[in-house]
Amino acid sequence: MKKLRIARVAVASLVFVLMGAQFLDVYHALPRLYYKFDVADTQFVPSLVKWLGDGAVVSAAAFVAFCVCALLFGRAYCSFFCAFGIFMDVLRKTFSWVFGRKFFAKSAVGKFAKSALTMKYRRSLAAVRGFFLALATVCIIFGWVALLGFLDPYSLYGKVFGAFVNPLFARFCDFASSLLYGLDIYAISPVNGNPQVPFAAFGAALLILLGVSAASVLRGRLFCNTVCPVGALLGGLSKFALFKFGIDARKCVSCGKCERVCKAECADAKNKRIDFSKCVLCFDCAPNCPKKAIGFSVNNLYKKSKNTEKQPNLSENNCTVRAETGARCGSISRRKFPSALLGVSLAAFFGAKLDAAEKNASNISRFSLAGRRADKRLTAPPGARSIENFLGKCTACQRCVAACKAQILKPSVGQWGLSHFMQPFMDYDAGFCLFDCHSCSKVCPTDAIDFVSLAQKRRTKIGTAIFNENLCVVKTDGTDCAACGEHCPVQAIEMLPFDRKKSLYIPHVHSEVCIGCGACESICPVRPHRAIVIEGLAVHSVSKVFDSSMRVSKPDYEVSQPQNSSPFPF
Repeated sequence: MKKLRIARVAVASLVFVLMGAQFLDVYHALPRLYYKFDVADTQFVPSLVKWLGDGAVVSAAAFVAFCVCALLFGRAYCSFFCAFGIFMDVLRKTFSWVFGRKFFAKSAVGKFAKSALTMKYRRSLAAVRGFFLALATVCIIFGWVALLGFLDPYSLYGKVFGAFVNPLFARFCDFASSLLYGLDIYAISPVNGNPQVPFAAFGAALLILLGVSAASVLRGRLFCNTVCPVGALLGGLSKFALFKFGIDARKCVSCGKCERVCKAECADAKNKRIDFSKCVLCFDCAPNCPKKAIGFSVNNLYKKSKNTEKQPNLSENNCTVRAETGARCGSISRRKFPSALLGVSLAAFFGAKLDAAEKNASNISRFSLAGRRADKRLTAPPGARSIENFLGKCTACQRCVAACKAQILKPSVGQWGLSHFMQPFMDYDAGFCLFDCHSCSKVCPTDAIDFVSLAQKRRTKIGTAIFNENLCVVKTDGTDCAACGEHCPVQAIEMLPFDRKKSLYIPHVHSEVCIGCGACESICPVRPHRAIVIEGLAVHSVSKVFDSSMRVSKPDYEVSQPQNSSPFPF
């Protein structure tokens, strides 16, 4: 068992480092090999969403593999590969290490920490687990993927690291860079772009972090055995596992050591049993057992003790009503459960109502920013194929936000609507989509953004520039500008003569050539309503390549070709 625990710690550490690498890669220096063998492909819910989206069996590899593993050995995913679960273990371990130092050990804080970190067996909240599993299933069936992102452990992990850790780390690098530059030390470069995220998204990520920190420190894997739908599903499958992790009642002396270190609160020392549906296979209990009474057995062949047989069946499958109290074991308070059910039901109802309104709209590209031009529309990143596909598959894990080299992908607050909270949008106020970048398409774990090569990305039309002549400074102020034409990477903006006496030129957009990158909009100096804005397309297409035959303004003279085609002048 000690070797299994070492293997679990080694695998979990590797997964945690690889998962966090991209969110801390503010300079975008990760090699291509990192994206080719992306560790995010091992995540349970993204694998399921990708499979349901494209129907390819390969996409469901992680989902199928961990379901089969649960039927064989139990919930190995939760401790070996779940990024959020590993993050909880790291928080708990860090808290334990800090307050275990001599400075805190004898203080009131240290004593409280020691007491808080001592676990004990608690019955499974079967009703709560079943409710959140049912809610996640409803979200998948009806396409409420944004709401599913607040239940999926990987998406929660991404929200914390993408909307909280990544911006803070980028700001720290900028601060360190400016501090060292003043000392003529150039070891740290400033971060390109603006890594700042909306305050509401930052606050939501902070609340998630505080909540999971408190839960993991005080109750270990409380989230995994209450809210997490993955834990509920794998826990249900693990009841039928071929090899079960349990206590040999013939060896156990009920010392309670296993119970005090079990972060899943599944070890019941008194009744000499383990609630295997809650066990996350961390193997922390086995090394602490002085009698080596804990281990795997085929079909759970460990015999129950006489004390266990006299006790009522406490398993999730056979929860019985206790005559003394009239309460069903594994349930929560009758006062608290209806209020929790009502709150989540209302959130699901309003989310469904908004989603239905969006799907019934004649033009799904109607999403626009408040206070902007009426023809300004939001765009989906290259590779998303359509806005509907993007919003229907994105779980708001924030990987594309962290990967965007231009820092223009931001978690939304109300831009896509309340039901799509924290799903990314392209903020052209922060910059524009770089012509030679396709990083976001390399990292999406759910295929909300399909992979596109650099050549494909350069031709992907996600929107069209709309020019309003009445707002342009060339017409309103008689001032030369041409900034939009100079910054267009595909020559979609042609400068036409406006006032020949003053040598003024005004933009003209070749809509079939424009790719909607936003370079023109981001550079336009007109405020508050820019003279040129991007109108996002509901469905992406392929742009045309500009050639001279498309010019509106023809030259006043044509260059005559010499009659003699010989390269020599004689």
